[in-house]
Amino acid sequence: MSVTVVTATLPEREKLLKRAVDSVREQILQPSAHLIGVDYARRGGAAMKNDLAFAAQTKWIALLDDDDYLYPNHLSSLVEAAERDGSDIAYSYDDGARMYRVGFEANALRSSSIVSHNAIVRTALFRELCGFDVIKGYDWHFWVKALNHGAKFTLVQEATWFYDLSNEWKHESRP
Repeated sequence: MSVTVVTATLPEREKLLKRAVDSVREQILQPSAHLIGVDYARRGGAAMKNDLAFAAQTKWIALLDDDDYLYPNHLSSLVEAAERDGSDIAYSYDDGARMYRVGFEANALRSSSIVSHNAIVRTALFRELCGFDVIKGYDWHFWVKALNHGAKFTLVQEATWFYDLSNEWKHESRP
């Protein structure tokens, strides 16, 4: 049940990143690594997360945006559910913005981003699908690409992370 957390950030978001890092340190299931990339060149979250995820040496990659934070049971809940169900991707409800409160349904995913950006994905699948496309809505596009590839999704029906959504921030991952 090894997992690597990947977080892309920008230099001016140090305070947000500290909160995210602290939440990883408080996980019941401690990750094998927490890879953090500071995007000095402003290449974007998809490119930065790809670099980090392709460096992972674990079975699972856990995505964590720098402006969000995880509750202590986040990794344990998602990894245990994915392992139990034989899934490729596991995600959970969010607190805060409460945007990801919809049960999994393939047709719904094809039309809207219902799988959260703080999900876990099997590393082998991430690599097989060549990671995120560097486009707006990259996480949603990846989930659809995984679905079309035959990936199995598991939803943990509890809030295990806090979505700190602010209109002041640029959200390149939302379609």
